Amino acid sequence: MMIYLSLGFGAAAAVLQVGRLAGDGDAGFIIAVQVAFTVALAFFTHLITHQGGHWARWACAILWCVGLPFLIMALMLAYRSDALCGGLLAAQILVQGAAVALLFTEDAGNWFEA
Repeated sequence: MMIYLSLGFGAAAAVLQVGRLAGDGDAGFIIAVQVAFTVALAFFTHLITHQGGHWARWACAILWCVGLPFLIMALMLAYRSDALCGGLLAAQILVQGAAVALLFTEDAGNWFEA
């Protein structure tokens, strides 16, 4: 559920940014990072929850760690244009980080083994 909540934060931030950043050269980068990250995270969430893919949780964690510097860059760019968008992206990063961390708890490990 946390992943879906974070995807909602990201979608809300993207909707707010499209209108505000239309003339800015950084708009394409911010939106591209958000869309790519949202699609990848939704895909891995589907694999993890519906197919119990043990490898998918590792891939999700690795991709989240690799994407973190880009998310931080997008976060800094978003804060320059609008504090609300920046806050939504910050909330998205925190919730996603917590959700990815929960994939590796003992309860999650037992679920994947079942």
